[in-house]
Amino acid sequence: MNSAPMSEFRERLIEAASASAQFGFQGLRAADSIAVEECLPLSFIVACDWGMDGAKWDSRLRYFAVERPLGRRIVWTHGSIVAAYEGAWGDELKSYLTSGDAPRVIVPYRSTEFLEQMAAETGGRISVLANPLELKIQLDDKTAFRREAERRGIPLPPGEILAIGDLSGVLIKKWGPRIIVSERIGSSGNQTHLIENPGEMDSLKIRLIEKSGPDEPAIVSRFLSGPAIGVAAIIFRGRPRMSHPSAMITGLAGSSMHRFDYAGSDYGAYTRLPDSARRKIRENTLSIGEWVADMGYKGIFGVDFVVHGGEPYALEVNPRLLGTTQLMTELELRDNPRPPTMYWHLAELLDAGREEDEGSPQLARMGESPLAGFQLLLRNTRPFPVRIGRAVEPGIYLLDGAAPRLIRDGSRLGDLQGPEEILLTCSPPAAGTEVEPRGAFFKLEGLGSLLDEEAEDVTPLTVQLVQSFTDALNLTAVP
Repeated sequence: MNSAPMSEFRERLIEAASASAQFGFQGLRAADSIAVEECLPLSFIVACDWGMDGAKWDSRLRYFAVERPLGRRIVWTHGSIVAAYEGAWGDELKSYLTSGDAPRVIVPYRSTEFLEQMAAETGGRISVLANPLELKIQLDDKTAFRREAERRGIPLPPGEILAIGDLSGVLIKKWGPRIIVSERIGSSGNQTHLIENPGEMDSLKIRLIEKSGPDEPAIVSRFLSGPAIGVAAIIFRGRPRMSHPSAMITGLAGSSMHRFDYAGSDYGAYTRLPDSARRKIRENTLSIGEWVADMGYKGIFGVDFVVHGGEPYALEVNPRLLGTTQLMTELELRDNPRPPTMYWHLAELLDAGREEDEGSPQLARMGESPLAGFQLLLRNTRPFPVRIGRAVEPGIYLLDGAAPRLIRDGSRLGDLQGPEEILLTCSPPAAGTEVEPRGAFFKLEGLGSLLDEEAEDVTPLTVQLVQSFTDALNLTAVP
């Protein structure tokens, strides 16, 4: 990569914040901070995970990890951080952020009440580079998204919005034979339910009424098979622009606990979709982006689609940094001297853009060059906690027969030399660590592909990756 242009853009971000500012990242995974660090010099990170690569982060950054004092692997969610704010960990973090005279600028994957309150209490000495939490909550509403998409004429899976109390087996005949019930608010597929018979509907109805009440709206729609697509887009100066889409893998054995549980993403697979589907995805993403921009949103957001019978159907909008942002940023910079999408996200939130940016070739060509690469999360998919019997160290691997073989150190995608190499990253747990159900073991990244030519089914190599690296952990049930 030609570093001169990027260093110039980095200086613009630093100058826009404050010459004396200290920058930090808050997210579920420490590795996600790489996307920000490619654009800004970080002084601290706040994350859920702590693993065998924790010492490397600790050696150069102030690293606040929720898991560090726990000695076990929890399920990484936004709630993990929110709950931790209330204890000693949160007190230590607040003390650090409010100490000294240097302004602190936090780049979170999404805002939180804790961060917004601190920013208000410090009179601006702590800045949060994210959209207001209230706006994110508005855009998280899947029923509002469906109504807006319908208004704009964007194809959606056939279905309807109705109250939870009105759920019944009759809806399977109306929209089936297999239907999806989507809760109004949800993430990572955990509030999306596949229903195939009236008994499953009755059980779900009881659970949802206990959770949210009979009057809470939900979406019932036909289950559509086909590639699931996650699009990264951005609002810059009030205008939506599409960045890079990827094909998503869900429901993968050894990585997913249920049919819609996210397992990984494959950027190269997106390019194998029909031209007409990709064109419509672009048009519909920009149309949804106009709505997002009108709401006052700034920076990176995502739109999810399913491509059924060659036609894309919109599913939801994700108003935050995405789970693929780190991978996308590294792939963007791998062979490209232009600033990555993350740069424009930060420039928008810091108001660091210049007048000429609106027509600059760097911005105009965002998302133009196709990316090729993947990420794959490996989790404890058993219904009980497991203990790590043998540590699998972070680094670069080859599959040597059925067993993964560590060939050298490495912590970034740029350390890979070819598609046959695999990067193991994202806080692999040490031997003896207990991992909760759905807790992640680590993430695998590569320059190859996880999906077949139709971008619908995983390749045999993907299955082998999951099996080989999971077996290497020598897992045992926790009594």
